[in-house]
This record gives sequence, C-alpha cells and structure tokens, in this order.
Amino acid sequence: MFNDGIMRSRSKRIAYTALMIALAVTLRVMKASIVGPIQFVNFPGVFTIVSGIILGPVIGLVVGVGSYLISDIFIGLAGLWTITNMLLMGGIGIISGLIWKRSNRTAISKIGVGVGTYLIMLAFDVLSSIALFVFSGTALSVALLWGILGLFMPVGGGYVYGMGPVTEGVTAILVVAIANVLLKNKITKL
Repeated sequence: MFNDGIMRSRSKRIAYTALMIALAVTLRVMKASIVGPIQFVNFPGVFTIVSGIILGPVIGLVVGVGSYLISDIFIGLAGLWTITNMLLMGGIGIISGLIWKRSNRTAISKIGVGVGTYLIMLAFDVLSSIALFVFSGTALSVALLWGILGLFMPVGGGYVYGMGPVTEGVTAILVVAIANVLLKNKITKL
C-alpha cells in the first residue's frame, strides 16, 4: 500500500526532529542546572536553526516550538514568555529553512550561516526582551530601549555585562559547526 522508501524517509524525518528537540532540551536543562540563569548560548536556537537548514522550514518550526516549550517546563520557567519564545523560535526555524533552502546544501557558505545566525539570534534576543518588558507593564518605547541596552549591560535586574553578543556568537559558532558536520555527512538525503 505504501512505498517503503517513503515510509523510511518519513520515519527518518520524525526521528531527526525528535533528536533535535531532545538535544536542545537536554543541553538547555543541563546548562540551567550547572550555571543557572547565566546566558552564554541558546541551545534551542542552535538546534532550531540547524533543523531549518538541514530538514527544512516545517521541521525548523516544530523544533523551535517544541524545544522551548519542553525545556521551559523542565526548568520550571513556563509562563507568558514561553509562548513568546516558542513563537519567535518557531519563526526562526521557518526563516532559517527558507534562507538556506537550496538543492545543493553543501554549497551553503559557513560565513553566511554564521553571520545570518548571529543576526537572527540578535533579533530574537531583542524581540523576546521587548515582549517580556511589555508583558510586565513597561511602555513599548522603554521596552525597546531596554531590549537593546540589555544585550550589552544589565537592565531590569540583570548583573552580567555584554552577554548578548557573547550568546549570539557562541550560538552562531555551534550552528556552523553542527550544520557543517551534518551537511558533510549528507544527512539532508532523507
């Protein structure tokens, strides 16, 4: 009734999707339990963008939404920001899948992926911060200012300087490294 090749391909896509979500959740929970709230890498962002590049925009969306929802529940941080981060990260999965979608994925520029990831994650940090401040009753103009300043200096109760650019940089480096390994090993041939 079904073509065996189609079923294997569908099963592989489901397995890779589950694996990407599991890696993002596990690494985020481990990071939270070891270093607490100090943000130096965005593991859901890493695996969402890699999923978008390797498996396409739909899988990128699923990984982005699933990784933030499940990890926030495990960490005990579920709230309004979970919905915001889920939607933003799902959008990042779609965007990354569309930006780097091409028939010859091995020709994707590492520099392009690195710079693109850095800019996408920078936008994610600013937008999620703005949403958090707006949800807490801050005026939109002040939330925008704090969202941008919060990347470089402690705002709204923070205490670490310059972690925004560090987080985006580490995330971009991991995306380039992981995507490069998966592309070289032809994981896109599902």
